[in-house]
Amino acid sequence: MTPKPTPDRQPDLPDSYLTCRDEGRAEIKIQRSRFLGICRPAGGRDAVDTALEEIRREHHDARHVCSAWRIGVGTLAAEKRNDDGEPSGSAGEPIMGAIRRAGMTDVLVAVVRWFGGVKLGTGGLGRAYGQAADLAIAEAGPREVLLGRRFVLALPYAAQKTVTLLLSQHGGRVNDQEYAEEVTWRIWLPHSTWRAFQAALTEASQGTLALEPDVDQ
Repeated sequence: MTPKPTPDRQPDLPDSYLTCRDEGRAEIKIQRSRFLGICRPAGGRDAVDTALEEIRREHHDARHVCSAWRIGVGTLAAEKRNDDGEPSGSAGEPIMGAIRRAGMTDVLVAVVRWFGGVKLGTGGLGRAYGQAADLAIAEAGPREVLLGRRFVLALPYAAQKTVTLLLSQHGGRVNDQEYAEEVTWRIWLPHSTWRAFQAALTEASQGTLALEPDVDQ
């Protein structure tokens, strides 16, 4: 059985990722066929299934609703494409290519096709689906999501300046502060720097200050 990740045994994750800012739509016409690209944020597989069902209901008169999605980051990422009756590899893969070109995840892109009576061939279909997907993604726009870890740190008043400097050096920030007999900070640090910050904090405080995971995160 694979062990469950612990605070010190997490999968490698980036400090940020790109997803789409909002829903984007774009339509092109090629040889009398209409291709409507739709790009939406997708927070999970259930959300993808729900969104695809909504799109199919909205465009029930279309011949095909082809799609691709990517969810998660790093080793936790998952993706899927669907040709929905088009020749294998002519729809879902070009849509996935558009997602990869945009460098996005947590995103669903569907392309709805109304057949115009002229066959486009595998190459023509691939270009049409890819172009519609590119345009929809561009219309949705990018949004950067920061990734990191949250901690609670109790420190004496006199240590605030030192800890503030260490946070700045490691790309961290203070999310919340409480003042009583001592200071309690809830802080955020990027995945790539929190261990280095922890080591620097231990050295600067001679081992008197330590990070605690924020159980409320």
